[in-house]
Amino acid sequence: MKRKAFAKAAVASMLIGTTMVGCTGAAFRTAAVAPQKPDRLAAGIEKALADRDGARAVDLAEAAVQAAPQDAGYRQLLGRAYVADGRFASAETALADAMTLGNRDARTIVTLALVKVGLGKDRAARDLLASHADIVPAADYGLAMAMAGDAPEGVRILSEMIHDPAATARTRQNLAYAYALAGRWKDARMMAGFDLDPLAANQRITQWAQNAAPGLSQQRVAALMGVTIDGADAGQPAALALAAPSSPVRTA
Repeated sequence: MKRKAFAKAAVASMLIGTTMVGCTGAAFRTAAVAPQKPDRLAAGIEKALADRDGARAVDLAEAAVQAAPQDAGYRQLLGRAYVADGRFASAETALADAMTLGNRDARTIVTLALVKVGLGKDRAARDLLASHADIVPAADYGLAMAMAGDAPEGVRILSEMIHDPAATARTRQNLAYAYALAGRWKDARMMAGFDLDPLAANQRITQWAQNAAPGLSQQRVAALMGVTIDGADAGQPAALALAAPSSPVRTA
């Protein structure tokens, strides 16, 4: 199985705030998309994401958020679009904004946690996951915790899961990766071999070993999500900053 295929299998239930104070953010191209209803834009965003056209997804999602700035769903779509385009600083803001507006979808939480890991904020990622452990599926929680620097916790969670008769290959491969991140390479190789032939298992272990070092969390997240992180991302455009909802005018 190729790495991108594994990435999709490993995070099948994931897809991909606090507004950046004092940061003007990236330029907002108001004319990039012809005026449309947000629900029509949402369909276009999903198609662009499916086509792995991150730039197009961003243009459409920014237009949707501009049209409906208090809609948590469009903010979440914007975060996913930024992830697809490798703009993790922008994605962190958009996904956090979605949560501020009430989105508590497991996909949003896990994607935001992985974005934080990609930005070097491992502790914040672990705190986010721990505070939503009752929402995030265990398979995703364990993998994300391992990615966020707590590989032993990821191993613990996933080791319990594989004893469930309903455990899937995805769960076993997540555990294999958690073993690798914990430095338990023999266990990682054995677990990977449950679902792969010996040559493929060895190739996977070799791939993991290339970015398993503690300082390579950004590369791991990029590989898992199948994106290239844009280190020059200036952040979400200031024009899309989340504002407090206006209060009704009180009349005398």
